[in-house]
Parts: sequence; C-alpha cells; structure tokens
Amino acid sequence: MLIGGDFNKKGKELLKRLKEVTEGNTNSQVSVEDLNENLRFDRNEIKNLLEYLENKECVKIATIGGPYLYGHIQITPKGIAKAVKK
Repeated sequence: MLIGGDFNKKGKELLKRLKEVTEGNTNSQVSVEDLNENLRFDRNEIKNLLEYLENKECVKIATIGGPYLYGHIQITPKGIAKAVKK
C-alpha cells in the first residue's frame, strides 16, 4: 500500500464525511457501506484507509462484516480534529 498525497487526501475526505454524518458524535456508529455511497472508493481502498485511520486513532472500527470487510465505524476526537484541520 502506498501512502502519499492522494491517499492522505482521501483519508481526510473520509474523515470530513464521517464527521458530517455523525454530527461530531463520537458514540455514533456509521455503516461503511452507507458512508461509501457518496465517496465511491473501491473495496480495497476503503479497507486500507480505515485500517490506516484506525492505526492513527482517528476512527474506531465498531463492527466487522459487510461488503467492505468493516461494517460500522465511529469517529474519534482525534479524527474530528483532523477533519476540521485545514
């Protein structure tokens, strides 16, 4: 997996969308499938992004399963901070 500008841009895009959907509530679980409807990342790309963001403590994987391997995720306070950072 390559980590670079495009990967980081997509990670930030995912965090921004997740923050919008959860309205900044860190207890809110969001379906990865629903989240990806607007983002349109491919299966491997979103899986890699979520693993990377979980390692960076920006998201928490809440459930496993579904078409994207992970079923639901939650944003963390660190993820919210990254989503609003310019």
